[in-house]
Amino acid sequence: MTYIEPQQRANAEESGSPHAPEEVIAAWHTLAETVCAELRHAGLPAYVSYPGTTADSQVGACVGVDTVAGPAGGVHVSWNAGESLTEAVFGSMRPDRLDLATPVIGHATRVVSLMDETIRNVLALAGFRTCEAAELNDLASGTHVAGRQPREWYLEHILAEGVLGVITAIRNCGPSSDDSGKPTDISAEGKARLTGRGIGVVQGAMHRLTDDDRQELARVLRTLAGAMHSQNMAYRGFWEADRSPLQLPDELCLPTQGPHAVAGPSVTRSQVLVAAFMALLGSIELADEDTVDDDDAVRITEAWAGTLLRRLERAPDEDRRELIRLFREAAREETDPAYRAFAAGFPEAIGLVTGGC
Repeated sequence: MTYIEPQQRANAEESGSPHAPEEVIAAWHTLAETVCAELRHAGLPAYVSYPGTTADSQVGACVGVDTVAGPAGGVHVSWNAGESLTEAVFGSMRPDRLDLATPVIGHATRVVSLMDETIRNVLALAGFRTCEAAELNDLASGTHVAGRQPREWYLEHILAEGVLGVITAIRNCGPSSDDSGKPTDISAEGKARLTGRGIGVVQGAMHRLTDDDRQELARVLRTLAGAMHSQNMAYRGFWEADRSPLQLPDELCLPTQGPHAVAGPSVTRSQVLVAAFMALLGSIELADEDTVDDDDAVRITEAWAGTLLRRLERAPDEDRRELIRLFREAAREETDPAYRAFAAGFPEAIGLVTGGC
C-alpha cells in the first residue's frame, strides 16, 4: 500500500515539510490500530481516522497518523466531545458572537483536557510512551504516542501496578455478607497486618537503592497510581472514582529509619517490586479467617494475579521467563519459613508457570 503518492511526496520535499518513508508510515498505522484497541479495552470509545475519511466527526478518542518526518510525526490521539457540547461551542464561536469567555467554551476546554490526561494515563498503564502533542508541535493538541516501552520498563510497571492494586483492594475491602447473613469485613488492624509486610519491603529497600533508582521508583509508582485513578474514573465517573491509590506512592517511598551502613546489598527496582507483590499475596494466603474472610482473600488474590497474567499475554516469552526468575530469586532470599514455603510455589500457584514451562 502507498500512503503518500510520489508527486505529493515531492511537493512536500520542496516545501520543506517532507513525509516520512513509506515503511515508517506503515509502522505508525499499525501502532495506531494497537493504540485504538487498547483504549477500547479500557472502556473508552475510540476509532482510527484514516486519510480522506470523515471519521473526525465521530465522538470519542480519534487515533490518527501524522505522516510528517521528524519527532512530530507519528500517532496522535485527540478527544472529540459529544455532539451537543460540540454544537454549543460552535454556536458560541460564530463571528457575530465570538466570546472565548463563554462558560460552555471553558467547560468544553476542561473536558477535553481531562480526557486527554485520561488517555495518556491509560496508555501509560498499558506500556506506551506518550507525551502532550504540544511538546513536539506548538500547534498540535492531544497526545503523541511514540511506541511501546522497553522490556525492563514493562515488567517494572506491571509489578508496580500489582503492588498498588493489592494494597488498595485490601484497604477498600468493605462490609459484605456470607451465606449465614453475618457481616464480614477486614478490620483496620487486619488491613494493617495484611499490607504491612509488603509496604515494609518497599520502604526497607529505599536505603538499598541508588539515588537515581529511588527517584525512578517514586516516579513509576506515581505514574501508575495516576493511571489507575484515571482508568477508574473512566469507568465510574469523576466523583465516584477511587482516589486512594494517589496517596500510596508517598507512603511506599518513605524509607524506614535506620543506619544506611547495615541496609544490606544493593537491589534493583524490579527485585523490590517482586518481593513486595509476593509478600502482599503471601500475607493474604497465610492469614487466618479472623483477619480476612476466605471469599475476600480469593477475590483479591485472583483479581491481581489475573491482572499480572493478562499483562504478560502481550509480552514476549522472555519477559515471562525473567519474571519467573525474579520470583524464584525472591523466594530464595525469604527468611520466614512460612513465607518461604509459600514463595517457593508462588509462580505455579498463580499460573505463571504451566506444564510447558
